[in-house]
Amino acid sequence: MANHKILLWSLFLMFFVSAVFANVPATPPFAPEEGIYLTKNEFDAFLQRYHSEHSTQSGSGKSLAWKKGRFTITPYGYINLSASYETKRTTTGDYAVFANSPDLDNDSGFNVDPKSTRMGLKIESSGVPGWHGSKSEGVIEFDFQGAFQSRNRGNLLLRKAYVAVSDGQTKFLAGQDWEIISPLYPKTLNYTAGACVGNVGYRRAMLRLDHQFHFCHSNHFVAQFGITDHVFRDNTYVVPASTSWPVVQGRIAYVFGKSQFQHGKPMTLGVSAHIGEQQFTFAGNDRKNLKTWSFNIDFDLPITKKLGIQMEYFLGENLATIEGGILQGVDTQRRNTIRSQGGWAASTYQATEKLQTNLGYMIDDPFNNDVVSGNSNSNLARNYSHCLFVNALYNWSDALMTGFEVDFWRTHWQRYNPDSQTITPLTPGTPIRYEFTVRYTF
Repeated sequence: MANHKILLWSLFLMFFVSAVFANVPATPPFAPEEGIYLTKNEFDAFLQRYHSEHSTQSGSGKSLAWKKGRFTITPYGYINLSASYETKRTTTGDYAVFANSPDLDNDSGFNVDPKSTRMGLKIESSGVPGWHGSKSEGVIEFDFQGAFQSRNRGNLLLRKAYVAVSDGQTKFLAGQDWEIISPLYPKTLNYTAGACVGNVGYRRAMLRLDHQFHFCHSNHFVAQFGITDHVFRDNTYVVPASTSWPVVQGRIAYVFGKSQFQHGKPMTLGVSAHIGEQQFTFAGNDRKNLKTWSFNIDFDLPITKKLGIQMEYFLGENLATIEGGILQGVDTQRRNTIRSQGGWAASTYQATEKLQTNLGYMIDDPFNNDVVSGNSNSNLARNYSHCLFVNALYNWSDALMTGFEVDFWRTHWQRYNPDSQTITPLTPGTPIRYEFTVRYTF
């Protein structure tokens, strides 16, 4: 409980600081996506750079983008290799979502993983007739972290596939993209970027509308709403199904204007939520409709040109659908939902033009009264998990980046005995994970 108080007081303190030092000219309206160097704004800047002064390949005179009729098609992506050593194993090894208890797995692990390599296409064209100033775009993006039979045979994983029309103030999107809720991501080298340990949210199909309202020259307000698909993670020992209602998501955010900060970076405070209903069939054909909901806060505070702080907080139930509850949404023994809360806070320091350092803490803490046997048939459950990470990232060129990170994990486990109806704590998993990454962006 002490960790919850620290997180809540940190959130209050940062909100107080934002009220006192509210600053900064307006920010682009739409939320960033995950990744160390491919946020939404950085991705757009990347495309603009290649469309202009870097649009030729080694003097050949050929543009990186190509034309097909009235469409401009731009490929993008990166080749990524991650090598990691864990003093005790985590799940899944190539990337970590939680630590294994040494009572279950007491071995160390070494992994080399190229499957985070990412490729995508962005297709741009004119907008909708009658919608003045609008432009349309389509994005297709995938990596190789899909289900695989052996380590060197990664399968395609669809990340994004959507079409969007916008005029810079209003945006309509149809397809698979990042969720509306909790739009920030800790700058960790771990592929999942804090999923299942405090950073909720994933990608899903949706119909989405974003709009920003300008109250003055420097401040604006963002409203986002989406009707989204059901996503199930509790599907190993219970049978999930969608109901007749979609999952609804929404977010409002305020971008603060001029103040004492003069570095031109935006400060944003956002509140988001989702609500929906899912059907689960337990053993014995016991069928229940269970709700899923969350309340989330995101906060982005650039303190100086070089130093910034970001954080998020979440509270809800049946959160495996959004990578929460340490990937447990329902409890098979209670046959009911699991509530959880947590979040993360991280600082970024741009030491030089080429060197960036990041420090962060992430936590996911399911309610103890809700966790008996978790979502497994082995009567094993996770009731607490956190991770402290620190890394250094160096850009040798515009394309080549290397990074090194150290993670300190702690995950609590328990075992339920159905005969005596008792819960026995297991030894917490406390591995240290060292990860080295080489990334070549194109």
